[in-house]
Amino acid sequence: MSYCSGFFSPTECTKRHFFLVSTISFTAIYLISYFYTSYYLAALPKSDDPHVESEKSLLGKILTNFKQLSGKENGELPPENEQSGNKTPAPTTTQSFTFIINEEEKCKDKTPFLVLLISTTAAELQHRNAIRKSWGNETAVPGADIVRLFMLGIETKGANEGVLLRESEQYRDIIQQDFLDTYNNLTLKTMMGMRWVASYCSGTRFAMKTDSDVFVNTMYLIEKLLRPLPPPTQNYFTGHLMKGHSPIRNKGSKWYISEEEFPGNKFHPFCSGTGYVFSGDLAAKIVNASLMIKYIHLEDVYVGFCLNAKGVEIVPPPDSLFNIHKVPFSPCVYNRIITSHHIQPHEHIFYWEILQEKKHTC
Repeated sequence: MSYCSGFFSPTECTKRHFFLVSTISFTAIYLISYFYTSYYLAALPKSDDPHVESEKSLLGKILTNFKQLSGKENGELPPENEQSGNKTPAPTTTQSFTFIINEEEKCKDKTPFLVLLISTTAAELQHRNAIRKSWGNETAVPGADIVRLFMLGIETKGANEGVLLRESEQYRDIIQQDFLDTYNNLTLKTMMGMRWVASYCSGTRFAMKTDSDVFVNTMYLIEKLLRPLPPPTQNYFTGHLMKGHSPIRNKGSKWYISEEEFPGNKFHPFCSGTGYVFSGDLAAKIVNASLMIKYIHLEDVYVGFCLNAKGVEIVPPPDSLFNIHKVPFSPCVYNRIITSHHIQPHEHIFYWEILQEKKHTC
């Protein structure tokens, strides 16, 4: 007795045969199409012929649809619906980013004495404007050719890039690459500045990396520290020296670094990222070293690793020149320091104006 004749009527049996044959046929067509499309698409050479590229595009869409259908049938979700946790993966290199805003002509036909590389974010417009009017003015120090650059990454969705572009067109002092502008990407921002100096202003005698909430007495920096140095100055690096520091493993700390990111017990000597000064030749050397040094997100520590790889010894500055905390304002005190931290926009302007008025009275 057959399966059909024993349990179903002839009509029901015919329907079930038809359903079974249809299911097998669809499955066979699906599998043949999937594998044929995969291999055919892979075998198609790149071509300038739009018809060939159109065919590849169409086949690619077909293949994607088949993959998504297969995933759904197996209880999986297509990639765009996976739970990613909104975590930005840590960069593995400092090299894979491109300029969105650049100033290639900034050093054309001139050799600056000092390039100021100022770390900032898009929201800090008031800080930038205050710095432009005060210590970051490119004519702030008579007889010293200064180049000012603000360094930015890209903001999260919703940021008004048009405002930044207009600011760039007005002042021509912004450089930006296509990495996300976060605290953990400060190393990328600093290396962007190094790469800019090495590529577009390698003849500068000195450069300084600092932050937009740091007051820099550019007059004292140039007149008392840099101009007395004999040319040509090479392998010169100074700032607030950090020596003998160990990685912080407390996850609640701003400077936490995991053992996976850095397994060692001691950092090489480095200078606080609030402000350090280096000879122009070091920009290219630091960029070159970064090709071999594993990425870590602590930018000042990372630069210290690069200096160590190149055998560069940090020059300890005279005491109290580079301050990583806010120094209470006094004209006589500020006339003899280079940096003070945690400065508000109005303070940049006020401190600078008072220093110009009273620079000969202390």
